[in-house]
Amino acid sequence: MYLKLGTPFRICLAGLVIGLSTVALGKPFSVPQPEADEFHFVVLGDSQFHHPSLFNRIIDQTRRLRPAFVIQVGDLIEGYNSDANTVKKEWQRFTRQIAPLGVVPFIPIAGNHDIFGGNKKPSAELEAMFEEQWGPLYFSFNYKNTQIIGLNSDSTEGVNQITGAQLKWLQQVLSENQSTHKFVFMHRPPALMKNADQLHRLFKAHNVTQVFYGHHHHYHFFERDGVAYTMTNAAATTGHKSEAVGGFPHLLQVSVRGEEVDVAVIKADAIKPQDIVHPDDNYDMFALSRNLVDHRVTLTEKGDLRYQFHIALHNTSAREIEVFVACDSDDQRWHYAPRAIAPITMSAGKQHRLKLEASHEPNRVPESSPQCHIRVPFQTQQGQWIDFTQQVQGLIK
Repeated sequence: MYLKLGTPFRICLAGLVIGLSTVALGKPFSVPQPEADEFHFVVLGDSQFHHPSLFNRIIDQTRRLRPAFVIQVGDLIEGYNSDANTVKKEWQRFTRQIAPLGVVPFIPIAGNHDIFGGNKKPSAELEAMFEEQWGPLYFSFNYKNTQIIGLNSDSTEGVNQITGAQLKWLQQVLSENQSTHKFVFMHRPPALMKNADQLHRLFKAHNVTQVFYGHHHHYHFFERDGVAYTMTNAAATTGHKSEAVGGFPHLLQVSVRGEEVDVAVIKADAIKPQDIVHPDDNYDMFALSRNLVDHRVTLTEKGDLRYQFHIALHNTSAREIEVFVACDSDDQRWHYAPRAIAPITMSAGKQHRLKLEASHEPNRVPESSPQCHIRVPFQTQQGQWIDFTQQVQGLIK
């Protein structure tokens, strides 16, 4: 059978033609057609060795996305040091951190920590070291239908501004390029720079649609005159840890498809390896969730405000488990015998019936039901311990 791109996909079975349709649209399924201008890349924010283990994880997670390239918007190292040997060692350390990216191109933007000396001013020597290590301090290139522009927001020409030769260069490359999309990357927030209005007018006039930056170690987004401004932070210490107002480590995935652009904010540690869950763990936990215990048990009245509490346990998983049981009530007016329940070891497929007595005092009539909490320590094939828990509520006839 030959399938023509762009035509409805239908299956013929025993003379019957079955159309595979999308429920929402009610249209026949069509084979996806490749988009010439389709790609995605990752944007990372500050790292500065604040939380190197976290940044290492973010790099590993970025690699799993297999982006076309990665851009980090400055403050890669701690810097702020006039000793060239110390700074060189920091770059060596950073290079080891990003090594897992492998063949994925890594494109850094210079931040103040990367090129400032001990006096917290731009250093020509450190700028030269950055260029030797990574390439030009500002640049432009085209990738498919998109112009990528990297700027140096703290050059020896001017701190916290785009000025001099760099500004003239920026005006020229923007005016000469007719790409569908124009994305700008820099370290400092452009809205807070000395020539902020001039930059925004330039971006607006030349149809820049996305501007990415860091520096303040949190996430935010706003749009002005069709220009989308996004601040990002990878692993640098935040002033607060409130996710609702941007205080969380993350990466950005930028996806381009023709004239469309989407930016996904992905929280750190949200990207997992394919083998994160072993099928044995999955099915054992599923079996325990469905069959270990009934969530509601009817109590049998024995007189004198005493009740029999029978809990039937059934280990339908393929592993031996140890079951811990603790009983209480919301208003703490129920008493149990035995008061302390020893751990119960159950091999695969075994059943166990736990008998308890629940009672209360005549002058302390409870308003809540007896309840028991079932806990099973569960170790995954990855070596992690988790607690499987269930609650059993006692019902009085």
